[in-house]
Amino acid sequence: MQTEQKKLRLPSMSALAIAGLVAAALVVSSGVNAKAEALAGKITISGSGSVNVAPDMATLVSSVITQGDDAKSALQQNSITMRGILDDVESAGIAKKNIQTTGFNISPVYDNIRVKNGERRAPQIVGYRVRNGLRINLQDITKIGATLDMLVQNGSNDVGQVQFGVSEPEKYIDEAREDAVKDARAKAEIYANAAGVSLGKVLSISEAGYNPSPYPEMMMQRSAKMDSAPPIAAGQETLSSSVTITYELVQ
Repeated sequence: MQTEQKKLRLPSMSALAIAGLVAAALVVSSGVNAKAEALAGKITISGSGSVNVAPDMATLVSSVITQGDDAKSALQQNSITMRGILDDVESAGIAKKNIQTTGFNISPVYDNIRVKNGERRAPQIVGYRVRNGLRINLQDITKIGATLDMLVQNGSNDVGQVQFGVSEPEKYIDEAREDAVKDARAKAEIYANAAGVSLGKVLSISEAGYNPSPYPEMMMQRSAKMDSAPPIAAGQETLSSSVTITYELVQ
């Protein structure tokens, strides 16, 4: 009798086990579908914006390059010239905090003869070259031409570039930020319309930062003399901003 009862219980336990497995499978499947629906319910897009601003400051970079038979004579000549330039720059009303030495270097000068009388030989030092660079920040861009002329007249023989900038970009960057948000939304709407859905609320928004985009004006003429102050065109500076926004998608 007990054996018959056990036989009767076995089918019942098997049925319960199978039912449990089926239920678990349904739960897992339901979870996967719910996750897929959640991932499909949003879109993340980036946008950018920019604003053009007239520059109100500039940075000049120039150097004095001298050469001598030995390092001492080359350095002495360079120091005398650079000292005169610094004195005149300060006399022109440019504050010391806006004057900075950059790119100082002393290096040997080698001859280019590698073979002499049919014999190959090692390069020979024939002198030394000294380069002393100067970076000047001008708060008044109307003085650029006169300052360049003064540098060259006093012995600066390598004028590298003029770089314009905006002293307070925070005053103008908000316009670029607004354009960046509009750009991101316009892109998101294109994708949403193509997918047959609509944009919902903003889920998150983050700024990648803003970036001033200076455009250096290269000085094509590196002459030891300038008869007059060179003409300089300031143009405009471009301030840019970028954002990343996540929108909810609505059916």
